[in-house]
Amino acid sequence: MSAGRTTISLLLLSLVWGQKPPQTLMPPPMPPPQTTSSGIDPCLKENHAVILDEPRRSFNWALEEGSKALCDSHLAPGWYRFQSAAGSSIPTGCPPLDHCGTEYPIWHRGQIPTATEGIVNSIGCGHVGDDCCKVQLPILLKNCSTSVVYFLQPTPTCHMAYCAGYMVPCPRGLVSNTGFTPCQFEVELVGVKVVSNLNSEDHPQIHCIAFLEKVTALDTLLIEVDWLSGGAVIHQQQYHPADYSYAVLPHQFWKLGQTLQCRARVRHISINTYTPQVTSPPFYAGIQIISRAPIVVQEGGPDVFLELRSTVPVGCHDNNCCIPFKIGVQYPDDTHYCPSGEPLDRLGLKECTHHICKDDWNTTHKIALRSKPDNLYGGNQLLSLEMGSLAHGHSIWSHYKLPSQQVQVAGFDVSERCTSDSYISTFDGQIYSHSLKGSFLFYKNGNHEVEITYSNCTYRRNCNCAVTIRGDHSVIKADICMKGYLLVWSEATYAADEDGDHTHQDVTILQENEGRSYKAVFSSGTIVKLGPYLSYVTVYALRTDLGKTSGLCGLFDRNPSNDLVNENGTPACVYRPRAPCAQYSQRWKVPSGPAAANKTALAQVASMNKYESYCACRKPAKAERNKKVSEPRNENEVEEGEDDDEQHCHSSMCEYSPGIEMSEEYLKFAAEQFFSGLENKGLSQSMVVPNEMVPAMYPPSGWNAQTAGIACQRYISGSAAAGLCSNIAQTNLPDRVSECTSDIMVSNNTGWAAVSLNRFKSDCKAELYRNLSLWERTPGGQITTPLRILNSLCVNNCSQNGICKAGVCYCNKEYAGSDCSIQVSEAPVLLGLTSSPCDVYKSSCKFVAVNGREFFEHPHLMCLIEVFLVKDRDDSIMSQGFIKTEGEFLSYQIVICPLPNLDVHSTGKHFSKDSTRALLKVSVCYGLLCATPMDMWIYDSRCWDCTNLTCKPKLPGPCFYYNPYYTPQQ
Repeated sequence: MSAGRTTISLLLLSLVWGQKPPQTLMPPPMPPPQTTSSGIDPCLKENHAVILDEPRRSFNWALEEGSKALCDSHLAPGWYRFQSAAGSSIPTGCPPLDHCGTEYPIWHRGQIPTATEGIVNSIGCGHVGDDCCKVQLPILLKNCSTSVVYFLQPTPTCHMAYCAGYMVPCPRGLVSNTGFTPCQFEVELVGVKVVSNLNSEDHPQIHCIAFLEKVTALDTLLIEVDWLSGGAVIHQQQYHPADYSYAVLPHQFWKLGQTLQCRARVRHISINTYTPQVTSPPFYAGIQIISRAPIVVQEGGPDVFLELRSTVPVGCHDNNCCIPFKIGVQYPDDTHYCPSGEPLDRLGLKECTHHICKDDWNTTHKIALRSKPDNLYGGNQLLSLEMGSLAHGHSIWSHYKLPSQQVQVAGFDVSERCTSDSYISTFDGQIYSHSLKGSFLFYKNGNHEVEITYSNCTYRRNCNCAVTIRGDHSVIKADICMKGYLLVWSEATYAADEDGDHTHQDVTILQENEGRSYKAVFSSGTIVKLGPYLSYVTVYALRTDLGKTSGLCGLFDRNPSNDLVNENGTPACVYRPRAPCAQYSQRWKVPSGPAAANKTALAQVASMNKYESYCACRKPAKAERNKKVSEPRNENEVEEGEDDDEQHCHSSMCEYSPGIEMSEEYLKFAAEQFFSGLENKGLSQSMVVPNEMVPAMYPPSGWNAQTAGIACQRYISGSAAAGLCSNIAQTNLPDRVSECTSDIMVSNNTGWAAVSLNRFKSDCKAELYRNLSLWERTPGGQITTPLRILNSLCVNNCSQNGICKAGVCYCNKEYAGSDCSIQVSEAPVLLGLTSSPCDVYKSSCKFVAVNGREFFEHPHLMCLIEVFLVKDRDDSIMSQGFIKTEGEFLSYQIVICPLPNLDVHSTGKHFSKDSTRALLKVSVCYGLLCATPMDMWIYDSRCWDCTNLTCKPKLPGPCFYYNPYYTPQQ
């Protein structure tokens, strides 16, 4: 209070009391107390007045500038009780000036009596100037237990008033039950969350949103935010929630790939009161992988999805509203490598690039992962997926990489196989003898079938004479009995597809060892192996065959007890190993005749569940990246510094034996070109003689079980391959010795010992390629097939004319062929022509398949054809010259020679003289070294009846209108 105010107040006091203001500024003497009438209790409500609802009298109520001050100068003497939310008793402490709703507050100097003390005298002090009791007023008071009543005098002046209570109204934003002090800051910060959205410039930004409850005055709050990364504060800021909905983290403080948190607390702007700090859950700024690690993908199982979602929106940049991400499969340094030198690709993706766009960034993106059946077993594979942005130049997304995601490829081990050789071995291990002749369903799974025709031959009592392999749309046929050497061809269904391609070749043919053996692969991945001379036929099962096969191979369910059963499930025979089960064999006999076979093929219309092609999206492992520059590089390898933005869609499959795909060749040279009309008549006994030569002394008493067994034991068991492979499962060394013994006894030809040994090597090689547990680590750190064993597994030991490396012969320069058995300095030897004579009325006769003892792929493989004109009247021939064409190597026994276009090919209604037949002498040449030619007749069956190369004219007929054989009189 000012000095002037003090002077005025003292003057007022002097006027009231009729005295001059004391020079010492002491309060005037206290007047005698006024008492109440005897027997009147002031506590009774009728004996006191109530000063009601004047909370401004509170000790803590500050007089606001411009507001009207309270004044009790007109208060009549008497008993009073104060009643308001501020309190009901006069404070017993000195309030500051300009409080209690007035300029000079009056307080009670003393204590409140107890209820038993009755009415007591006391003093009311007026705070004037610097003296808390400058003015003294007599008061009486009584404690009424629930309240206090006071006998009050009017104040000597304005603006002076009695104080009452200590409480004041709660400030905005604070609450209490009464609305007065004590007040609580009841705002609750129930949660904090980090989110992201696009700003007005289409750039992503990071927000911290605070979630509040029990808010009464939003404009009284201030939110303080700490931004955290890795637990450390990277930025601090505060904002008024009345003005802004969230705090925005400036872009220079964050980048994609960071894990961010915001920590917040709420403060009342007028008092130093805070809520407890609340920290948000971690927010990963970028692409969040939802899938749990590791993702397990089952070989041959359904697709498994890598699920991810972006936490940061994608905006448009240079009119591009999508971010492309490259997906790479990272192989560990100890990964398995195929014999081709490529890593074993067991994981596949639909594509190697995935796009996240503005309109789908906040949806769950699914990337399909799969593992195609690969005919391998014995090991799982742990890989990692890596994804990186290809958005070059983008301020936010450029160079962003996701955390690696582990993927485990769980192999589904299927090592079972079904074989037809001297016996039939089912998938589940039952071995029985099959002695019936004719065609039988060997294997069936859905539309996929293998049919074998059995017949007598020169080395077994019941041979695999012919094999028919049926897919969804195509048929592969192989025959050894028609000519005594292996003929293989393909027939496909022709129908237009979406791409306009009219060929549906869904069974792949792989030729091995220049046609000594073949491998057919169904679209499901199941493999059919055709051994040399069809000495064995093996079906390698896959997971897709489990529980679905039928035929002579039985039901593949790993339960051998239900293999040899009738259609009703009853046993077809009492099982004894290697004994016949005729009733079971008869169950699978196919009706004879080509019409029945064709009908069976056409009846298969259901679609097999295929595995689509997939991308390896491979990133090279360390061992692969460190390969020498001189080594061949795979198209997916990317050296440091190279542009690896474009991920190639490529996949390598580890083939368990080398092979050349021949499907297109066999389609080009269709069966009707060469093999029509060559069916084996009667299937009495076919001449099948191996080309292999095994020197052996013929026993004086002939071959018997003992002598043949000893010879086979020495030749097979004594080989280097037997020493390395005999302990490997599925090689069955005793069975190969037994098979060799039986074949020699029947055929008297020791060449079958070499065939059995080659089969043993082939089985060993197959297991080495298929069984990952047999692979070994190379000095360079790669895990691959063991070369120390493969180097002993070449066909015929390379005929001692070459070096065996990884199961492949590298011949000395004087020799050639897959087994180095052919001297390059010698001309080929021809054995026959598959389609001679050739009828132009029934076939095009544009090509001829030439059979030879052994061919090899000479760089100058040629066909030399001499053309002869044949006279109609006297059958005399006249050379028309030589034609040299390029020959096509089909197998080690067949070369395809194109034939010249002759007059006989121009079949029509009218015929010219000497043009209805022709003689060709066909030879095969290695450069200038030509074989002795063989005759080939081409004729028109409307004019000639040709059998055994003897042709007779058809008279009368349309061909000889010029009458060379009879006179007009006739």
